Amino acid sequence: MMGPTCRGGREGASCRTIEAMLPADHLLRRIDRCLDTSELRGALAAHYSARGRPSIDPELLIRMTLIGRIYAITSERRLCEELRYNLAYRWFCRLAPGDTVPHHSTFSKNRHGRFRDAGVFRTLFESTVRRCIGEGLVGGKDAAIDASFIEADACWQRKTIPGYLPYVANAGRPVREWLSDQSSVVTKPGGSKNFDGVSRTDPAAAWSARPGRARFGYALNALVDTPSGVALDIEATPARFAEEVNAGRVMLGRSADRFDYHPKRVAADKAYGSAVFLGFVRDHGAIPHIPVIDRTQQTKGKLPRTAFSYDRNTDSFICPTGKPLPHHAFHPPTGVHRYAADARDCETCVLRKKCTTARRRTLVRLDDEDVRDLARAEVETGLYKRSMRLRRGVERFFADAKGKHGMRRLHLRGIRGAEEEFLIGAAVMNLMILARPQRLTGKPRRGRCIPAAMTPAAISARSIEHDVIVAPARRYA
Repeated sequence: MMGPTCRGGREGASCRTIEAMLPADHLLRRIDRCLDTSELRGALAAHYSARGRPSIDPELLIRMTLIGRIYAITSERRLCEELRYNLAYRWFCRLAPGDTVPHHSTFSKNRHGRFRDAGVFRTLFESTVRRCIGEGLVGGKDAAIDASFIEADACWQRKTIPGYLPYVANAGRPVREWLSDQSSVVTKPGGSKNFDGVSRTDPAAAWSARPGRARFGYALNALVDTPSGVALDIEATPARFAEEVNAGRVMLGRSADRFDYHPKRVAADKAYGSAVFLGFVRDHGAIPHIPVIDRTQQTKGKLPRTAFSYDRNTDSFICPTGKPLPHHAFHPPTGVHRYAADARDCETCVLRKKCTTARRRTLVRLDDEDVRDLARAEVETGLYKRSMRLRRGVERFFADAKGKHGMRRLHLRGIRGAEEEFLIGAAVMNLMILARPQRLTGKPRRGRCIPAAMTPAAISARSIEHDVIVAPARRYA
């Protein structure tokens, strides 16, 4: 049965002594005021038996997990050891000085069981998002999508062919989960054109050489509201470009359904500049501030497509000599329309050598070409340049996650383990934004979080305890 809450750990003379020793502006004290775990017990109630010995309070395990991510303690053994003598950690977990610290194996037993079945960490993350929205930190006008490579806990030398995995003796949990997912999800193993193998220990990870040397890893996909820096949704995928773009669509749709979040502008890098994704962003009600993937200028010295004018009324192109290129064919899977000139017109054309070496010139136009034109036109606007500046906020999200909270390499294996770590990290990042010291003193600009009454020396001191958004203003003589 579910054990009692650990809220009684702050009563008594010894706990009052800890209260007096802990500074009033301590990070854990500020985060504790912003943390809401009321939904967790309700979500886990169905996963505990009505009879039996009382269990460890699940809120205690969640709070210990948050401490491990806040202070980049990736080892659960070390986390339990430090909780025995660190008074601040005990106060945050509501443990009295004489209470016993849970065994480190309790984390694995709950993570792979009731925590994962109940979606506890998704619930925890979404509670922080709702808190940020309630505090007015989410502007709702500008959003940014991006992905960052996170190395998996898998050796690059332990590779095998996917067909050999079912016959691996004593297969671990990540291998069994990946084999069960293959029956419902069709994914290409690996992540490179010249590599079709998978990892023996974590087959769900993709082989990627993006950060430098090739290794197995996952992609941390984030939808961030700018300029506040609040993470609105997180998705874990293998480190492949195609799956990262699909994750962008999933995050936009899920944030709209759960938080009614409909930004006016969505910024991303060129990897998201396909016509399909641009059309999804437009249909979502936002303007895509995304560089377009455009290969119309790659013509090997021949006339580019821009030399031809498109006539919308007749659905045809007009060549520089005035000859039409009518619609010839359409490929539904890719949404590509093909236009072809008359071979007799090309035979007598004076620009034939500059235009094509084939019998006739052909052009292609995508089904979502209108939204590509919209994205190209937005590049010249001032709002587009502003979105590109604000998009740095999502890069800062990744930098803080890796540099301050120890997410350069995953501790758990499998796509479910990666998602769990990403959700915990994003929840911590949102709590850090909510817990900034002296956060609001007056009526702030919507979507901004400006620390007030801070000296330049305090602003320049970047640490985990005191985060900074705005640099001190320069004074000129």
